[in-house]
Amino acid sequence: MSKKHFYRPDIDGLRALAVMLVILFHAGFTTISGGFVGVDIFFVISGFLITSSIDKQMSQGTFSFQNFYLKRIRRIIPVLVFIMFVITIPAYFILFSDDFENYSRTVIHTILSTNNFHLWIKSSDYFAESTELIPLLHTWSLSVEEQFYMVWPPLLLLLHKKFNLKNRLLGVIVLLFLSFMLSVFLTHINMQMAYFLLPARLFEMLLGAGLAIFWHKLPQFSQKNNNLLSIVGFFMMLLPALLLTQTNSFPGINALWPCLGACLFIISGKEEVTMGIVNRCLQIRAFVFIGLISYSMYLWHWPLLVYVKYLGFELSKNLAIGVIVLTILLSFLSWKYVEQPFRYTYTYNFKNTLLKVLLPSVVICVAIYGIIDHFNGFPSRFTQLSEFDKDANFPSKLRRDCYRKLRIGNFHECGLGTPKDKPDGMLIGDSFANHSASFLEVLANDANLYFHDSAGGGYPVLGDVNDITGEPEFDPEFGLKRLELAKKFDYIILAANWERFTNKESKNYQLVFKTVQELVATGKKIVVIDPIRETTPNDLHKMKMFKVRNIAKIEKKDILVPFYDRPEDYIVYEFKRKLPSIKIIDLNTVMCKGEFCDYEIDGNIVYRNSNHLNTSGARLIGERYLKSFGNPLIK
Repeated sequence: MSKKHFYRPDIDGLRALAVMLVILFHAGFTTISGGFVGVDIFFVISGFLITSSIDKQMSQGTFSFQNFYLKRIRRIIPVLVFIMFVITIPAYFILFSDDFENYSRTVIHTILSTNNFHLWIKSSDYFAESTELIPLLHTWSLSVEEQFYMVWPPLLLLLHKKFNLKNRLLGVIVLLFLSFMLSVFLTHINMQMAYFLLPARLFEMLLGAGLAIFWHKLPQFSQKNNNLLSIVGFFMMLLPALLLTQTNSFPGINALWPCLGACLFIISGKEEVTMGIVNRCLQIRAFVFIGLISYSMYLWHWPLLVYVKYLGFELSKNLAIGVIVLTILLSFLSWKYVEQPFRYTYTYNFKNTLLKVLLPSVVICVAIYGIIDHFNGFPSRFTQLSEFDKDANFPSKLRRDCYRKLRIGNFHECGLGTPKDKPDGMLIGDSFANHSASFLEVLANDANLYFHDSAGGGYPVLGDVNDITGEPEFDPEFGLKRLELAKKFDYIILAANWERFTNKESKNYQLVFKTVQELVATGKKIVVIDPIRETTPNDLHKMKMFKVRNIAKIEKKDILVPFYDRPEDYIVYEFKRKLPSIKIIDLNTVMCKGEFCDYEIDGNIVYRNSNHLNTSGARLIGERYLKSFGNPLIK
């Protein structure tokens, strides 16, 4: 038995351990604060099992890419597409239009095996609060595995053709070491990239792959030694799940320990008659059953948890247990009636699998994406949330000719207030200037003034620079020309995400302050718009739920925006202290009272996202500011 691979029920038990760690972590069980390591255990298992199969076939000269990908399609695609199709139905009724539209994009990226790239670019941080409401967030790991399946078989075949066994083993060791060092490096410089993308995860699968290639070289251990290996391996997997948290750097060195633990567990089960004690425990029928349905469990659990949270419910232990029980039930059904039939009953050849399984699956996913995207997420389902109609109320859409076009002097397209032959002033800044345009227009109309609106992401006053080198992050020409044009007018309105500037030592802080000093010295009327306090993505979502369907009994007092203190060196405070001629328009005076700030005016939510205003919100704040404080442009 040691000379060949045999069915390992204990590995199904290991799958059960991995999937339960992930599910308990996602379900909010705080004792499993590092349960995300279950994914890393899955990666080791995949690397081991896949390589065990194809390495043997390559050695015998029977390996076929067609057969390999045929099995992968049957194993992965049918139940994945079935579950995505099923969860799209409640998504239509539950998700708001912007989230529904974003959901459709994750559907298409999941079937294309690029969801890890998509989520890395869009979400940046796997553990960020905003990711808790993405139903297909978890399929990033499938994309990583599928990318591994594209890269590893050709590479292993090349090693077989070019090198003998000894050199193949050496090549895998070198590749494993390099990929681990890359993971450590990427985790240090960009943890989000390392978390989502294959290069930093490759070593985890290569640990399993290397184990499979070395399999026949491994010594036979005694029962006592296998017991010890299995116990050590178990605790190397369990302790990170108990001790790691979302604040720890990951993957990198912290991912190595559970992966090595999984390897030790697999080794300790090599000989059936001397199998380690933990391996025998995980062969219990209940663990094996969970392991068999673990793929379906992984696919089902996260959307179910997301929908519960999306509806505004706090995930209590009882509710979490209920979701887990439902996950097991649905997983058994999808395993029995979808997974198993497509793996063992509908055994089409490669051509028919492409035509009857893969092609229809892609068509279903493209149709889901195409229909939802074409109708902008069906905003008509929630008419109470007209302020979140992006085509009608998002500054980035309504003022698209004035924002990110990096054009200046286009007064006709980008004017604010009472039109004149020549503007009285200019609004400059980043995306916060873009969302402040409607606020300024209210004041400009009242003062019979005309402003040119010129906003560009990354150009708060001039343009962002690298805080280490001081080199421009973007082409500085737009910022310089825009500033020179602004100096020709009486008013210069500055609006930016000033909360970025709290460290006096940073080069961006110093550049902004120096530039504003120079503007003040020109004698122009300088006005700075201080933005409202930032909310959170979760609270913004609850604001929508409170307005539309408060089935979770959300209390408004619990979603008011805290009036948090800004640091002493906050740049607007520095403007007040050192440049007193600047007029500060503080939007918080309209929205905030005491320790909290309101998020709506006359029943309209003013936020577009957690820190930007929508167009109607900016206008309403302008009207209320004018009524409460008069017009600062004519005082």
